[in-house]
Amino acid sequence: MEKNFKKLSRADRFDIQILGKITLEKDNEEGELESYICNTINISLSGALVETGSAIPVGSLLKYSFCMPGFNIPVNIIGEVVRGDRDIPPAAVQPEKAQKSLNRYGIIFLDMKDDDKLYLKNYLVQKRKKPKERIPEAPELKD
Repeated sequence: MEKNFKKLSRADRFDIQILGKITLEKDNEEGELESYICNTINISLSGALVETGSAIPVGSLLKYSFCMPGFNIPVNIIGEVVRGDRDIPPAAVQPEKAQKSLNRYGIIFLDMKDDDKLYLKNYLVQKRKKPKERIPEAPELKD
């Protein structure tokens, strides 16, 4: 039976702190937009983990925009919130922090322009940690 299934591999994630913006369509007739600042915790070519002080329902479709460090060209991605997670214990445990808590959300990327995908891929390849090269020891000098 195992022959019928293809093993899926997880995309390489990179721990990169990037400020971004999440834009959601409000659930009303006017089609208004809501925008939130977020901090990207990690990112891959298929998704990101972001942190924000705003509550976003799991299943929400959104526009996720950010600029890679050192560049001013924004990357714009359409994504979906696939999971949500509180950063701190619930308010019942720490009521003084209830209003200051940060929420973490897993976003899967659904649509991205080819140029943005290439731009992100090239940046992440550059950020990939390369193993340190072993420097050969210098031969001892004889007198």
